Amino acid sequence: MRRIALAVGVLCLSASACNFDSTKSSSGTASSTISGDAGQAELEALMQTSRNWAKAAASGDVERVLSYWTDDAVVLEPDQRALIGKAAIRQQVEGAMKLPKFSITWSPESGVVSKNGDMGYLVEHNRVTFADSTGKVHTRFGKVVTIWRKDANGAWKCVVDTWNPSPTENVYPAV
Repeated sequence: MRRIALAVGVLCLSASACNFDSTKSSSGTASSTISGDAGQAELEALMQTSRNWAKAAASGDVERVLSYWTDDAVVLEPDQRALIGKAAIRQQVEGAMKLPKFSITWSPESGVVSKNGDMGYLVEHNRVTFADSTGKVHTRFGKVVTIWRKDANGAWKCVVDTWNPSPTENVYPAV
């Protein structure tokens, strides 16, 4: 338990130390303040990485799905213990993909990239579909926050992935 608290605490401190700074539009999107177009391009690259990850999840390729998390990633599912590291996350992904009629998709709605461009976070929405034990298909919406950092090769990798239920498909209300 202390290990989980320590990991989450370190991640929170790391995120706050990265000097995130953003401006938010009325549409709910946020932008990086890395100098002008470069910051916007970096934020779009991060958002596209998340979209590509959603496509990987739809493919059912467990290895591709796992490749988007860091080796030390933390997944915080609703009402579950934290999953720490790819071995624990792999079990969750494989188990979910075995559920009848299971599918998941998501899309970023807003995000922020740190001033130095090596960390960021996204606010996203997801849609999960599955069949219960009677075969009835259910669809659930979720509000998601993912924290990302660049790896040694400059690729965005998810460090923290957490979500909770949402009454609507989108996180932000229509403006």
